[in-house]
Amino acid sequence: MKTPWSLLALLWSAGQASAALPADVKAGDIVQVQLAQLHPTQAAIGYRQLDYKLHRYQADPKKLFDDFCESMGQKGVDKFNSKSRISDLDSFTCKAPVGTHPGPMKTAVIAPDNALYLTDGHHTFSNFADIGGLKTRVQVRITNDFRNLTSMKAFWQQMEAAHLVWLDTPKGKITPDALPKELGRKHMQDDEYRSLVYFVRDIGFEKEETPPPFLEFYWGQWLECELPLKSFDLHDRKGYGAAVTAIAEKITDVPKDTVIAQSDVGPLTAEKLGAMKKVNEKKLEKLVSAEGKLGWAFKQ
Repeated sequence: MKTPWSLLALLWSAGQASAALPADVKAGDIVQVQLAQLHPTQAAIGYRQLDYKLHRYQADPKKLFDDFCESMGQKGVDKFNSKSRISDLDSFTCKAPVGTHPGPMKTAVIAPDNALYLTDGHHTFSNFADIGGLKTRVQVRITNDFRNLTSMKAFWQQMEAAHLVWLDTPKGKITPDALPKELGRKHMQDDEYRSLVYFVRDIGFEKEETPPPFLEFYWGQWLECELPLKSFDLHDRKGYGAAVTAIAEKITDVPKDTVIAQSDVGPLTAEKLGAMKKVNEKKLEKLVSAEGKLGWAFKQ
């Protein structure tokens, strides 16, 4: 998988996790980094969501390399074999040069400490880290350069104002200093609601092309008050499916002008967060089946 210099891809030495970013890196550029160089801007991820993808990858390696190539803006995998590894970029090839299809690419910002903070792709990259290790090299698109800010305090204030950081966790609200330093389930908390909302997508709510940041977390916060999970067996596919069904019904039944969350840009109603008018029963039936996403998520 070669990176053509004709693109805006800037190579940041993958062997130096603590190396400073070159001064000429700017917003809009694409940089190659180790996963270890990307600092999370949220403390929690959904482990069950990771399980679904991980089990799919184990059964169908092409899916892993397709997702990896797509995340680098390279459309999908072209060639790979049984010896290919995502941690070895020379062991497989993608269909297009880096950044050709930027839509699926993950994003990061540069902080005053000259480090990169990931703003999208925590689940995808956590799975890549768990599979290939934190030294795995990936491409990210820089959306903002905040090196002009005078302090990290000012940086985090800016990040909160721009809705680029999520400081709520299943254990309570945290400060930026308490954010994990690395990606992966070893370093990040499990948010069960976050996983459940992921599975309800296109069944109880639809995600627009430019959705509000942290849409799934907002639904999760609301559901935590509206639908406690203690009555569901979340360690069993059928019990988990019952929870997904209840959540889909709860989201579709709520009046669309109901305020689900407050944000700095104003109230976020159920309609703004994509609530559907009714549950997509066909997709729900497929999801909860042994051959559906939950079948993969609970595969032994």
